[in-house]
Amino acid sequence: MGATREKVSDTPAGEEIASSSSRLKFLSFKALRIGPYGRYAAMIIAFATGLRVLLDALGWPPTNADETTMGIMALNIANRGEHPYFFYGQDYMGSLEAYLAAIFFHLFGGPSLFALRLGVILLVTLFFVTTYLLASLLFSKKLALVTLLLLRVGSIPYLTRQMIATGGSSQTLLFGSIAFLLAAWLGLTYRRGAALRIKLWRLLGCACWALVIGLGLWSDMVVLPYFLMAGLLLLLFCWRDLLWAWVAMLPAFIVGLAPLLKYDSDKGLSSWNVLLGLVHGSSSVAPHTLSGITHNILATVQVSIPTATGYPFCPVLELPFLGDTSPHVLQCTIAHGVWGWGYLPLLAVALMLALSAVWRVFRSRENAGDEKRREWVRHVAQLLMLGAAALNILVYIMSSGPVDWPGFHARYLIGLLIVTPAVIAPLWSAASKLKPAPQLFERVKVYGSRAVLIVVWCILFTGTIIAFSEVPAAQAASQQRADLINHLLSVGATHIYTDYWSCNNLAFQSNERIICGVVDNNLQPSHNRAPRYYDIVHADPHSAYVFPVGIGQLPAVYRKVQQAGPEAYRRYEFDGYIVYVPVGK
Repeated sequence: MGATREKVSDTPAGEEIASSSSRLKFLSFKALRIGPYGRYAAMIIAFATGLRVLLDALGWPPTNADETTMGIMALNIANRGEHPYFFYGQDYMGSLEAYLAAIFFHLFGGPSLFALRLGVILLVTLFFVTTYLLASLLFSKKLALVTLLLLRVGSIPYLTRQMIATGGSSQTLLFGSIAFLLAAWLGLTYRRGAALRIKLWRLLGCACWALVIGLGLWSDMVVLPYFLMAGLLLLLFCWRDLLWAWVAMLPAFIVGLAPLLKYDSDKGLSSWNVLLGLVHGSSSVAPHTLSGITHNILATVQVSIPTATGYPFCPVLELPFLGDTSPHVLQCTIAHGVWGWGYLPLLAVALMLALSAVWRVFRSRENAGDEKRREWVRHVAQLLMLGAAALNILVYIMSSGPVDWPGFHARYLIGLLIVTPAVIAPLWSAASKLKPAPQLFERVKVYGSRAVLIVVWCILFTGTIIAFSEVPAAQAASQQRADLINHLLSVGATHIYTDYWSCNNLAFQSNERIICGVVDNNLQPSHNRAPRYYDIVHADPHSAYVFPVGIGQLPAVYRKVQQAGPEAYRRYEFDGYIVYVPVGK
């Protein structure tokens, strides 16, 4: 009996749905009971979430100006009742993380970097839950667990994207996976002539799918390739539903997209055009030329894909203050190449096997009826998931993203994590065979697949260990920033001119006791995301100048100080910053 139960538990959820009864088992209270696989999944997800909360509590990863801009948005929501539609200064990225952070600010007694990140961690936790359900539905519960084991750990850039509140990434993961889950669920459970109660449940499912699409497009349009494929899946197998379900889907979609529509209406612009402009960009290496495409392919495969999928060694971060970057040495090139060029064949094999399975079911004359249809839906869903990953990579290659900063822009490939179960399915299919066939090829395939999965997990786990080794440096940087804030307050430098990467850090972490204006190398306003800040600073004739040692704005500051005379400013040097405070402040 025990063996029988294990076999049933590991069948795809689509087969579990196929009971002789016309009722949908997963809608009954009995089906809500968590079995052994569900308990294992809950433990893995709890570990993944706890890991990220622990790192957050320890002050890792180090923050940056983009994240603290989100923090200032959350402050404005929580304390001033403002309702920003988009990330300040970026008219294509929604502000969901700021609203979640505002809630956590209230729950935790005020603003903090720890509370700011809890909303992101919550969204990522929901992504893990959705991934388990999706993998169980389309593959098996064992593969779903293996997927979670791989996704729960990773490199510094991988974990950073799942913790830092800079917008887009966590929403792309969650909404992209939910879109596929709902589309697959609706496709697998379709029945002609279903009872009214079932039709109402399906109507609700369609409305939820449309709501997710709207929210996802508002949050970050990078998720679009996954929405397109999920929409195609819904259209292929639920087109009869869509003939009448659009009555609920259209309002739900508008509700999800309402912030974007309202913002574009008020501003008289198109967020879609803004995003297209960023995709095309401008560079000396044009992506539409042969040399540009070749460059982008190499940068994507050797840098962006490894960075996005969690490879921890030889990190490539083009902005030094975001972390260490590896030298361009042969060992790092080989290491990146093995991971990146290894991912593409794995994706290609998974695509070919999924296409073969779709063709096999299409040509089969056996198992006609509901069972064949469910098998058909599962294989097509798997194929479309893999197609979304391929489309994501193709669009990225043709964009300006990998031209100059393939490491920094790897975040635009974060959606590849959504299709992890589909990508590793061929490996797991071979690795899970208890008794491989005696032929040499079969034995190599089985043991080789097991070795690859184990090595990949070990590499990802090593990345997590490396992340913990960076905690002391992050804490030291945070303490240095706190010391700088205290020093600035002690000399009365509450209104300051500074650079972009310092400004909102100081404003947020001082709880706006310090207000800043961003200026360029000519001391002209530039990249002032937070509203009102620059105007406040500019209106104060006693605003100070605060810049890191060696930054490009300092020569202009020196000239201004010399022109004003030796008695006009007091000079300080605090925590790696040079400070000029006007006399009389």
